[in-house]
Amino acid sequence: MSTLDLRLVRIFNLIYETKSLTSTAEALSVSQPAVSYALAQLRKQLADPLFIRNPEGMIPTARAAELFEVFKRSVNEIDLVVDSVTSFDPATSRRNFRLCLSDLGELTFLPALVDQLMSEAPGVALEVVPMQVDRVPEWLERGEIDAAIASVEFPGKARRNIISAERYVCVLPERLAGAGPTMTIEEFSELRHVVIDQSTGHYQVDAALRAMGVERKVNLRVHHFAVLPGVLANSDLAVIVPSQVATLFGRLWPVVVKELPFEISSFDVNLYWQDTPTRSTALSWFLDVLTRAVAGSQGRPT
Repeated sequence: MSTLDLRLVRIFNLIYETKSLTSTAEALSVSQPAVSYALAQLRKQLADPLFIRNPEGMIPTARAAELFEVFKRSVNEIDLVVDSVTSFDPATSRRNFRLCLSDLGELTFLPALVDQLMSEAPGVALEVVPMQVDRVPEWLERGEIDAAIASVEFPGKARRNIISAERYVCVLPERLAGAGPTMTIEEFSELRHVVIDQSTGHYQVDAALRAMGVERKVNLRVHHFAVLPGVLANSDLAVIVPSQVATLFGRLWPVVVKELPFEISSFDVNLYWQDTPTRSTALSWFLDVLTRAVAGSQGRPT
């Protein structure tokens, strides 16, 4: 087979990821006919249709799925080698970074991170990828994200650095708060609760309560932390959340933060990335910014 143009490989990867010729053209700042012509070249060279158009977009063939695994990894390795020998200037860079965060991470870390980026690298773009716990190791290995911040431990070869320690507290409306910073177990048992789905990775609370034989009166189950402040401020419900997000809620809404009347193990907030022998200076800088932003978010004034 003749040599495959790297430009065509990049176009192939984008079509695979976006399932759209139009989106690929927009991402590359070229016309759609140019992308269609490139796809025709790829189909001829690789002797396969590669993508079949249907109402859901450009769907890859089995052969295309096999090729994407190789092409994505190869392009990432080439980019890493180039980046490792190329100087990176945050002040002038227009690079796009992709960071995987849960909605809790968006609430607590994103404001400080945006501040850091705007200050040091105003031309850099950040794309936040919604957390899917079962996909993060694969995304990191393929280079589909640059980093992830999470409180869960991911399997695989990704590197991990603990960037914060957290503990759980109880948040409840001001009208339900008694005296003192800690409630009694009897007071806790009388509260009606909002519960965060365990798929978010915050399962320690339920495990600790089961071990102690403590039951909660659960009136609402949700999948996103972002909905909690409005719910708490306009109801007689309480919720157990990490202390940092509790502090944020207390600063913005008429709620009170209480220490729990029982012990729940603290947990680590981890920064994940895929390390290579030729880690780019751009990625090293981004990891440093993330670490400083998390530290800065903990020190933001209340």
